[in-house]
Amino acid sequence: MTNAQRRAAWLARQAKEDSSGNGSKPEPTPIPTPSSAFCPHEAGAYYLATVGTVGTFKMFARDLKPPVYTYGITTVRFELNPETGKWIWFDGEKYQSPRKTQDGWRLGSRRLHDTREGAEAELQREMAKNGDRVTKVHDLPDDMTALKKIRSAHHPDRNPDADCDLYQAVVEKLDRMRTATQ
Repeated sequence: MTNAQRRAAWLARQAKEDSSGNGSKPEPTPIPTPSSAFCPHEAGAYYLATVGTVGTFKMFARDLKPPVYTYGITTVRFELNPETGKWIWFDGEKYQSPRKTQDGWRLGSRRLHDTREGAEAELQREMAKNGDRVTKVHDLPDDMTALKKIRSAHHPDRNPDADCDLYQAVVEKLDRMRTATQ
């Protein structure tokens, strides 16, 4: 069930309770406009671009290494809080509600994207800013053996029709996973 369907069912229940409670015609419940309050679009899902760092450099070491960045896209599905009537999302630690800014909606400090392409474009800008070579965001598994299979299948020396961007993304993810386990 999508968020839009949940909201429609909730509004139908509210209208039914209002009509059974009094004999007069029920007043229509005001649906908040997109400019004043957050209301999810029909597709239901939103996307957050997440950029994190793996490992840090030592302060007094001779060979200072820059931090290794991790990039990902989080799918956000909002649910309606029946007590407050606000749309919320649980990020694993706390419930967050979107807030309106001049350029759109934000969830915490990060921009909320309507489409996955928008989140990927934000990650592309972050990658260019950080100097990373990956040109496309891939949904890669966290399993080392699965990553090695993808890497060997897309090795540019062995397969001329290989996706070189995917190969590079897998190599960088394997490097990050090795760095994180050490």
